[in-house]
Amino acid sequence: MNLDKLLKPRSVAIIGANDKPGFGGDTTKNYLKFSRNQEHLYLIHPKKEEVFGKKVYRSILDVPEDVDLAIICTSQKTVLPLLEDCAKKKAGGVVVFASGYSEVGAEGKILQEELVKRADELGIAVMGPNCAGFANFNAGVFAFAFLVEERDRKGNIGMVSQSGQIVLGGLDTRAMGFSTVISSGNSCNVKVEDYLDYLVEDEDTKVVCAYMEGVTKPSQLVETFRKAAKKKKPIVMLKTGKSAKSQQLAASHTGSLSGADRVVRSVFKRYGVIEAEDLEEMMGIATALSWLRRLPEGQRLAYLCVSGGEAGVMADLTEQYQLPLAEYSPEVKAYLQTLVPDYGTVNNPFDMTAGIGYNTPVMVDAMRAISRDENVDALAICYTITPQVWDDTITHMVEAASIVSKDEDMKPIFWIPYIEHTRDVESADALKAAGVPLLPTGCYGCNALRKILDFAVFEFEDTEGAIPERLHKGSVGCSEYESLCYLDAHGVAIPPQAVAATEEEAVEAVKRLGYPLSVKIHSADIQHKSDVGGVRLNLRDEAGLRDAFRTVMDNCGKNAPQARLEGVLLKPMLKTGVEMIIGVNNDKDFGPMIMVGMGGVFVELFKDVQLACAPLTRKQAIRMIDSLKSAPLLDGYRGSEPCNKEALAELLVKISEMAASGREEIRELDINPVFVTPEGVAIADALLVKYED
Repeated sequence: MNLDKLLKPRSVAIIGANDKPGFGGDTTKNYLKFSRNQEHLYLIHPKKEEVFGKKVYRSILDVPEDVDLAIICTSQKTVLPLLEDCAKKKAGGVVVFASGYSEVGAEGKILQEELVKRADELGIAVMGPNCAGFANFNAGVFAFAFLVEERDRKGNIGMVSQSGQIVLGGLDTRAMGFSTVISSGNSCNVKVEDYLDYLVEDEDTKVVCAYMEGVTKPSQLVETFRKAAKKKKPIVMLKTGKSAKSQQLAASHTGSLSGADRVVRSVFKRYGVIEAEDLEEMMGIATALSWLRRLPEGQRLAYLCVSGGEAGVMADLTEQYQLPLAEYSPEVKAYLQTLVPDYGTVNNPFDMTAGIGYNTPVMVDAMRAISRDENVDALAICYTITPQVWDDTITHMVEAASIVSKDEDMKPIFWIPYIEHTRDVESADALKAAGVPLLPTGCYGCNALRKILDFAVFEFEDTEGAIPERLHKGSVGCSEYESLCYLDAHGVAIPPQAVAATEEEAVEAVKRLGYPLSVKIHSADIQHKSDVGGVRLNLRDEAGLRDAFRTVMDNCGKNAPQARLEGVLLKPMLKTGVEMIIGVNNDKDFGPMIMVGMGGVFVELFKDVQLACAPLTRKQAIRMIDSLKSAPLLDGYRGSEPCNKEALAELLVKISEMAASGREEIRELDINPVFVTPEGVAIADALLVKYED
């Protein structure tokens, strides 16, 4: 759906325009105060002749030209009839402030469905209902219902939120400058995903930030993320509701360990979307990226402080937030040493002392020298911004940052305060003009910096998504034998195996398999076999085999009386190694998610797993493995021989490709444990859950 008439209208009608407080009055006041296009603004009210000195029409049908955008400020029961009138004036966009729709329950949901249906039939893009409107600062359109302070807000951040109050919070944040802000409300026939796509495509928007409560168009959302990743346009997302379970029933370890929160984080990670934990972080990161002229080329930072105590605080913060410290070259270190008093020492974080921090020309020289160091990717000035009348040091440091920022080859500079005093407006404006982001304080600032640096070095590897085309309902679990056969049929190497319904069949099968071997219950109804006494290991002769057969069948008959027992599964014992798990969980919104982690009996205990969208590239698979806390076990821990990590990555890629191509068939898959040895990998067990429909 084209959103130009909605968000970039040539002509606008405010229906319910008024000069009294409320949606009609406040929207009219805002539009007259902040919008450039007054010539093609039409105020509509059936009982008024004039509002704020401007002529009023009784109906939109009386307006002398067609109208691109209508802003409906009247009650819910008037909306549908007014929508019909708007269509007659060829309106392509309508903003609906009225509440009483899906947010109030079943009856309201029906009313919203009627609104969506009619809007679609008329070809009208509806913002809302139950929203606060929007402001497009580049087009000069301020169609927003909440009153704000009069000042310039134009910038390059595109913001969309289902909450109007959050948009208001952004507009009230002095540091933020916007291309467009959108309060989508209930997101009628234009969803948050549509607005995100619009902002990603918008050339006036440098940074996109969004507050999102739910996903309604997962395929479009992924495609928008993909577009942004290709453009290297940052998206900062705050999504609530991440703790809800993504699957109602999880039969496998993978299903229970890959809920909605992990899935959303994995999708963000795949496309380089920056995830914010709260509003302060979302707005802080978006603001920093909007001020920053260019991204650092690496992550090694030099931290410039004015006291030893503050340098110590910053040293702890850099370790806590895993911010790499640049190691000065000997030449730069020697030069910096000449700039500080005898008692000063050049370290990183660097206590510049008053010798540098209180002297603009000296600080300029120091910053230029540090920037020229090949071991440094960016600089961070660490000092609290207070009004300059109280602390003249601010004057020197801000001036120095402003001077060096004019150098074309100067590396990016960030500013991190320690304490959130009232920020000096003049200093903040100077830093903004210089392209030096003024981050939040301490922990917030370092966390934001960590995420900005991660985005800076993010390399997007484009792979086709694997979102299922339809929503599946029923599912059925497969036996271990059936699960392994499925893997075998899809080119995944499995150990030799055989099923036996009787003792004699088991004795015959062992002639092909050999000893030592394992005996496990063969039943699709029993997913965790050891829990019901359905496993015997290390059998070395016929007597042991016969005894194991009877024991396993008896145990399962007693402990799982409802299960259908089809005999036993026989497999040779494998060479043990580091036990890992590989899994698949087919998320209803984003498709198959691939999991790798510590396996065996430790999978639920330690929950040391990594999750990613299918399919994977080799580089992505290696990155997942290396991100595990248990990764050192694979690299040769305490003198053990290193395992074949490449073979594990290859298996991970193979399973991810199988999951992507089988997204309409596979619901869950556990391969646990996978033994990883110096020679390669071996699959010991598997559990497949398939869709029934």
